[in-house]
Amino acid sequence: MVSDRSEGAARTRRSLRGALRGRRDPAPVAGQRRRSATHVGDVHTRKVLDLTIRLAEVMLSSGSGTADIVATAQDVAAAYQLSDCVVDITFSTIIVSALPTVDSPPLTIVRSVRHRATDYTRLAELDKLVRRITCGGVTVDQAHDAMDVLSERPHPYPRWMATVCWAGFALGIAMLLGGTWQICLLATITSAVIDRVGRLLNSVGTPFFFQHAVGAAIATLVAVAAYRFADQNPTALVATGIVMLLSGMTLVGSVQDALTGYMVTAVGRLGDALFLTAGIVVGIVAGLQIATLAGIQIALHIDATQTIIVPSGTLRIGIAVFGAALAGVCLTLASYAPLRSVVTAGVAAGAAQAVLIGLGHAQFGVVLATGIASVGVGLFATLTSIRRQAPALVIATAGITPMLPGLAVFRSVFYFAVDERFLDGIAQLLSAVAIALAIGSGVVMGELLGSPLRYRAGRVGDFVRIEGPPGLRRAVGRVVRLQPAENPPPTGAPTPRAQSVALEPETVSEDPVDAASQSTTDTDSGDDNAAM
Repeated sequence: MVSDRSEGAARTRRSLRGALRGRRDPAPVAGQRRRSATHVGDVHTRKVLDLTIRLAEVMLSSGSGTADIVATAQDVAAAYQLSDCVVDITFSTIIVSALPTVDSPPLTIVRSVRHRATDYTRLAELDKLVRRITCGGVTVDQAHDAMDVLSERPHPYPRWMATVCWAGFALGIAMLLGGTWQICLLATITSAVIDRVGRLLNSVGTPFFFQHAVGAAIATLVAVAAYRFADQNPTALVATGIVMLLSGMTLVGSVQDALTGYMVTAVGRLGDALFLTAGIVVGIVAGLQIATLAGIQIALHIDATQTIIVPSGTLRIGIAVFGAALAGVCLTLASYAPLRSVVTAGVAAGAAQAVLIGLGHAQFGVVLATGIASVGVGLFATLTSIRRQAPALVIATAGITPMLPGLAVFRSVFYFAVDERFLDGIAQLLSAVAIALAIGSGVVMGELLGSPLRYRAGRVGDFVRIEGPPGLRRAVGRVVRLQPAENPPPTGAPTPRAQSVALEPETVSEDPVDAASQSTTDTDSGDDNAAM
């Protein structure tokens, strides 16, 4: 009787444990004590923190997303066996900190990034350096020496070449917008003048708001003169100048920061983009008011519902696609990108414009078509970065810039300031905002769709991916954590810790709850058999 009862109880316990098996959510991180498996000295910790904040500063000044910067900095810290590194970024302030341990107090370094300069060659070199560090064998001092060379090196191209590239960018945008040869020529010369004037204003410390206002005023006055003396439509000319001045990647970075949980930085970047766009609007209004005072009346016979120009005919479509590709190539060179990424950037810009034109002829809405083309740009940029041909930021910038809503911005300002058609102005303004958001969210969505290819996705991922640490991170989608490829030596071992260790993707271990349940069940079964 007693044996039957114990057998029934054991059977009940096994049934309950079997019913409660399964993967369980882990405990939240908040409030947990941070434990470090290694103990490093304060000098080593300071060197590692200084290295991480320096590379974070380069990435932030180049326009990288906040989550990308945090993930990259933590990878570098982990390579130097500093697993408790905390990185926090608030728009222009970077904070890196090592949490306290039993033997050492917390260490914190703060830097403020006031000057932002686009140099994609420097970003590509930083990508190589991070890859070297996370492959192992690089000491902290060697990494600092490499950062010295990287950060002190001047731009790879002379200033006149950047001006020529901006002129070529304007030529491509004018071709994309269907401008005549006179408009294309004027757009090329005007953009070169805007670039040189902007450099002059920047050398005397002029705020970017006024730089954008002056640039937009120059483009508007040249367009008014072309309308008055050469009977040329000013729309394409002014829109070209607006696209040159708009901050496309600032908007994309803002959307990415919002989607990855960095709301304060996202709002800061969005405010920065809107404020610079307001400077462009002020410049356009000033130019139009000067034209009015001079007695020049501009009449634009356009469709108020049209926000982009969809060319028809094989020749015009070919010219538009070629113009977008030319703009992407020239923008990449004007941003001091490596030469090996130029062709890829041109392909991304041209393909995105071809998709946009095709969807326009298929009667897709402007916002939806722009969003789909931007998704393609984000996916293509992800694949390119996985193949390590160029950082994703370079390709994404070149791909989306020709799609920026310069035409809608000019028309909305014209309706407000000249024609006083306020409803049409509001419609164009809302369309410009919707297109900008579609571009930002589309690029992030494309990177999200391509993110599984970085570490998994079966045969497709194996075909696309090049093995090894990723270098600069793109922290969109599921971010795979990296961990040391080999177990660190025990505490007190004489092995030096100044050298970085190789990192590898973190493997998913067996669920401890399932393992414990299985072990308990097997033990109960063994006890029951022994009782029998």
